[in-house]
Amino acid sequence: MSKSQHCQLFSEIYSAYYNAVAAVIRAAQDGSLDSGSLFDIVRDSAFPESVLTIVPALENGSWPLIKKDWTTNIRHTPTMPLSLLQRQWLKALCADPRIRLLAGDAELSRLEADLSDVEPLFRPEDFCLYDAYSDADDCTAEPYVANFRTAMRAIHGNGILLIEYRGRGGRIRKFTCRPCKMEFSQKDGKFRLVSRRKNRRITCNMCRIVSCGIVQAADELPDGLPPDESRTVTLEIYDGRKAMERAMHEFAHFERSCIHVRGGVYRLTLSYDALDETEMVIRVLSFGPMIRVIAPDEFACIVKERIRRQMELMGAQR
Repeated sequence: MSKSQHCQLFSEIYSAYYNAVAAVIRAAQDGSLDSGSLFDIVRDSAFPESVLTIVPALENGSWPLIKKDWTTNIRHTPTMPLSLLQRQWLKALCADPRIRLLAGDAELSRLEADLSDVEPLFRPEDFCLYDAYSDADDCTAEPYVANFRTAMRAIHGNGILLIEYRGRGGRIRKFTCRPCKMEFSQKDGKFRLVSRRKNRRITCNMCRIVSCGIVQAADELPDGLPPDESRTVTLEIYDGRKAMERAMHEFAHFERSCIHVRGGVYRLTLSYDALDETEMVIRVLSFGPMIRVIAPDEFACIVKERIRRQMELMGAQR
């Protein structure tokens, strides 16, 4: 790595000292700074021993930033410029079609103009998801973008949505719910809206939402989601093709326990939300013969049925 690259990635401008002094200046600008708050800000923003250096330097004027009356001559609020690495990362995010779901068109246009001279940190074609489904959500479709942004406004504003939803059979129905969070499945490339409807927890595929709008409901829905229905599955992992390493990565965010059974065989027990059972089945199937379902029998039957349907589909395509 060249010297210039070191300067771009690691600069004292982004150090704890700079951040601590910036916080002190902001407090002086809003009139909340005094001897006690100065000590607290430096202690919380930098290192424990930093109070021995920064506090005296600001109080005695050797760092001429704070006046005796705890005000400052600095007029502009201190901000930290983005590093080159951060700008490259933002440029890479702008190339992801899903960014339009989370940022407005005006904001994206401004970002693209500001980052016009920056090379992206990575490009979408740099990644190959070998085990992903091919029917991912079309995140660029205008109705999809509009519905997604409306759902996110309702989540952040604790609002109630009136949703027109297309079921599996094509039938459209209307209902109100209180959206609580948005989930994304990397495996099938789909967003799911998790909501509360009366006393039930429901999950809606965003691609099936025909339209939605924030409404005032007569019967106000309670906040938050009802308790999850937790289930467990026990898997036997045969540590070939780095299956154990991949399993620990794949199921890292689940509550789990793992024991060594014999040789290269391990037993992994996972806890998951009942609403995520289909997702869990897909994840287990992605390991092929390297994983066997031990319990419960109901989960094993679901896996067998999906394999049977897949074999029938493959046979029909020959």
